[in-house]
Amino acid sequence: VTRAGARLGKGEGFAELEYGILRWMKAIDADTPIVTTVHDSQILEDDEIPVDKLLEHDVPVDIIVTPTQVIYTNTKIPKPDGILWHKLSPQKLAQIRILQTLKQRLEREQGYPLPTGPDEV
Repeated sequence: VTRAGARLGKGEGFAELEYGILRWMKAIDADTPIVTTVHDSQILEDDEIPVDKLLEHDVPVDIIVTPTQVIYTNTKIPKPDGILWHKLSPQKLAQIRILQTLKQRLEREQGYPLPTGPDEV
């Protein structure tokens, strides 16, 4: 994580999916603070996670809490609007029952299929 609010997770995307679901549910919005806890040694220089390298599903953090400090990032990095169906692989969708149910419901209500992301390799 950087002081600019750029955050990289473990690469599985579950935190981003949870964020997207909460946005879709309108339980949170773009102004809801996103907080992370890390060790001081996990704070990287801003150029180590360049903002222009972040992907549209990456969720920036507003507050970083370490054992020794609280950092308010004042991030300007945009947060995703909701579930990015076009990024969600069939394999990931198969792992998360609530997303399967939600996708089926939305497709039924809208009368057309939602996009699906590429297969995982």
